[in-house]
Amino acid sequence: MKRWFKNTDDKNQSTDTRKKPAPEPVNADMDRNRRYIKEELHYSEDLHERTLSFANKQAGVYFFIDSVTDSDKLSNTLRSIYNRPLKNPDEVMSSINSIQVVDLSQAVARLIQGETILFFHDHPVCFSINTRLAIQRDVSQPESEQIVRGAHNGFVENIATNVYQVRHLIQQPSLTVRYEYLGKDKHTKVAIVYVDGLCDMHILEETRNRLRNIDTARLISSAVVEEHLEDHPYSPLPQYMSTERPDRCALNLLQGKIVLFIEGEAIALVLPVTFFSFYQSNDDYNSRWYAGTFFRLLRLFSFITAVTLPGIYIAIISFHYEIIPYGMTFVFKDAVEMIPYPPLIEAFFMELTLELIREAGVRLPSPIGQTIGIVGGLVIGDAVVNAGFVSSVMIIVVALTAISSFVVPANEMNMSIRLLRFPVMIMASLAGFVGIVFCLTLYLIHLCKLTSLGKPYFYPFAPFDPKGIWNEILRLPHVKPSQGSKLS
Repeated sequence: MKRWFKNTDDKNQSTDTRKKPAPEPVNADMDRNRRYIKEELHYSEDLHERTLSFANKQAGVYFFIDSVTDSDKLSNTLRSIYNRPLKNPDEVMSSINSIQVVDLSQAVARLIQGETILFFHDHPVCFSINTRLAIQRDVSQPESEQIVRGAHNGFVENIATNVYQVRHLIQQPSLTVRYEYLGKDKHTKVAIVYVDGLCDMHILEETRNRLRNIDTARLISSAVVEEHLEDHPYSPLPQYMSTERPDRCALNLLQGKIVLFIEGEAIALVLPVTFFSFYQSNDDYNSRWYAGTFFRLLRLFSFITAVTLPGIYIAIISFHYEIIPYGMTFVFKDAVEMIPYPPLIEAFFMELTLELIREAGVRLPSPIGQTIGIVGGLVIGDAVVNAGFVSSVMIIVVALTAISSFVVPANEMNMSIRLLRFPVMIMASLAGFVGIVFCLTLYLIHLCKLTSLGKPYFYPFAPFDPKGIWNEILRLPHVKPSQGSKLS
């Protein structure tokens, strides 16, 4: 069956016949070097060539791409070069922290990244100067991971800034950063952050190997990295966790996990994870331990209600109406007797309508999106009940289901829950509570079989570890009660 769903992008990549820059050494012939640079960049109009002259005598040329080059950095660097006597190009360039490049294909790659390439006449190497244009937004509060108490800074699209925020929280020499460059052209930079001594080195090496195996010419985003790191890419459950919060990353790093930063992405990927990792929030640790434990258990309960509540409604109306209390029998009877189609169609109609409203609210600008979500839900809900399309009880069920799914702190698990409820609804319409139990049993078996980078996904229940329950599910006090002297 997997071959039916094989990613067609992989097929396209295997038959990719696009010309890849062949390694070619820097030549003493200046014209040959210039021609190679221009041909590889297809004579792009933002590629500029300038003459490098000393005492009215041409000494060489330099190339830069103005759309990715900082003009101030370039001007300051050229001023430093002109202030030195040109006797030996190697001495001059070493004084301004340049890098020698012997391969023209590497020179092209550095040009694309915003560096300036200098060629000197009759010189067998060229020099690369860091003139990259750095444009980034200021550190701001994360939009998707709001907390009541604690730090309110979030990640940005720059790796160095994100690593700085983590190092600011974990000021330990054991905090280690490793860099990998992904893709066919090694154009995407990824930072691997971990705490040496706490991180499992076998998992770290497996992570690096999987990253190195990403061989694609496409733009590498966090989604591409996630799919290559997952043990079970066809599972509906996420095997990684993304976060915009440095404090959440720091907490996971101190638990021995690995954090990945991808250049151009304002999120971090945390792995390996367990199912219960998605229901932990920083607010759990910023509040009293009993409150943190209560809300964590409440989130876990919300998973059950979000997945099963529509199915339970369908099962009761279709098969098990006798369990309805006598006092509520007429309420349910009046609500559903005029609905012209089965409860499954009614539930599907409202769930899909809710998904449409949710997607519309996300895609529209923030103020309009919030208005659409509130007004759309109220207007459509009232209209469909008055028109007799759905029952008022169904509106309550769908609303409770939506609220339960919103409780999850992690967006990845939220999306999975939204999909997992539909098979439960179908099985409930076929076999009532038996169908719900059957579907939940399949989900449980799947949870027990899943792994995240080789680690059990449903830990501490599969395998069962009583001590792990205290850490993964409950939030206990940070310190034991003091046994010191009592106040008089």
